Amino acid sequence: MAIVTVYVRSPFSGCITGRNNYCNGNCSNPDGNCNGSGNQHGTCRGWSNPVDIGGSGNVYLRVNYPNVRRAITYIGLHCCGSASCGDNFKRTISVELYGLNNTGYCYIGTVMYGHVSNPAVTNGGIYNLTSSILLLGTATTGSCTGCSTGAHSHMERLGGSVVAPCCGATVTTSTNIYKFTWDNAQVCD
Repeated sequence: MAIVTVYVRSPFSGCITGRNNYCNGNCSNPDGNCNGSGNQHGTCRGWSNPVDIGGSGNVYLRVNYPNVRRAITYIGLHCCGSASCGDNFKRTISVELYGLNNTGYCYIGTVMYGHVSNPAVTNGGIYNLTSSILLLGTATTGSCTGCSTGAHSHMERLGGSVVAPCCGATVTTSTNIYKFTWDNAQVCD
């Protein structure tokens, strides 16, 4: 048995518009700062390393299967303190990652996606993965003052580390955003 590396990849192709801080540059003129060069980026859940990826369309959990074999999803309204912003701006989907084996779940870490419309998963849903992707919903379009300035996926992590590219980088669905490790020799509950 060995230490297993798990990567959570970009939910769609787009541009890094925030990484700990908001980006001053954009994909046409990247500022290249790996922590962002604008104002500090707030978090929805108080977790670590917020990353915003500008883009639209379906939001997927993307991992390096079979290192992740099970996901448990939780839906909440944790983003945006503004009461005037609708649920689609506030909605978060947190995904607990597990390296399922015959002895139990084997918790790896959790990733949260913010500003998700049309959830394709359920609150408390347990999904045994058979591939590297799981549809979570769609990126909320439009903007709401103090919450969102356009379609993007907001991400945060609980556990692991950030490996996302620098501000203004163009990313694809194979770009790693977060990295987790776990020991697959452990006995799990």
